[in-house]
Amino acid sequence: MRKRIKILGVLIGLTSVLWAQNPTVECVSFRDGFEKFPLPGTGVITLRSGESIKGEFKQGMTIKMNKWQWHGTDGELHQIKEADVQRVVFNPDMKFVDKDIAINVGISIGGKNASDVSNKNLPFNISQFDSFNKEKYYKPLILERVVTKVSAKGKENSQLMLLVNNGFADKYKVYVSLGHMKSEFGKDFNLFSLLFGGGEMGDYYSSFRVQKKGTRESLLIKKPGLIPFLFGSFRNKEFVELFGDNPDFMACYPKSFKRKFKYTPEFFWVYNHK
Repeated sequence: MRKRIKILGVLIGLTSVLWAQNPTVECVSFRDGFEKFPLPGTGVITLRSGESIKGEFKQGMTIKMNKWQWHGTDGELHQIKEADVQRVVFNPDMKFVDKDIAINVGISIGGKNASDVSNKNLPFNISQFDSFNKEKYYKPLILERVVTKVSAKGKENSQLMLLVNNGFADKYKVYVSLGHMKSEFGKDFNLFSLLFGGGEMGDYYSSFRVQKKGTRESLLIKKPGLIPFLFGSFRNKEFVELFGDNPDFMACYPKSFKRKFKYTPEFFWVYNHK
């Protein structure tokens, strides 16, 4: 029994050493979501009619009878239906924001403390993410109406969604749904990474919608399950569909197994700069 305990202790100690030897680096990340909206704060709401209304959501009742209570700088209380909204640029009052979903875009790999993150050395000539102005681009909350489906007769189904790649969305805009953003996050941590290090101690969206510039309908991307993953559903199909039109970009990720779903923010960052 004592021998088993000693062996277990040695294994735990070895694991700690192996883990500690892996440097912590920061990857490109999408912005964090907000679980509740609307909430107190200021900004501009643009309606589908084209009208823009500058104002604020005040503390207290922000929704009444399924309508947003938007206090305009024109002195009027605007009753706005979410279905009539095209775009929102919003700065939430941080007193009413969960600290877990404040501005925090670091994904820690192979380390334990988010405070230890450092620059990730991308293996190609691309601007590093640590030069990205997170405060400028991630502080405003941007909601936009996204076309989720176009019927055979041309009728559109759309949804107001959160833009999560603010600041590097010239070619592709990436969105997540309102209301359950936190539940869309996943963690990649397994026995292999525990024993040998290099596991990702961070969060990422397990599904999102992508809107390519100039196209009408968005594309839903989901983290593949085990069987689709083994057959390369994301690596060889969706990855190529999204980025295959750019040979310079594809040359950055020539091997299928380098095209991991959890690094999708990095892919959009690189594609936007190539």
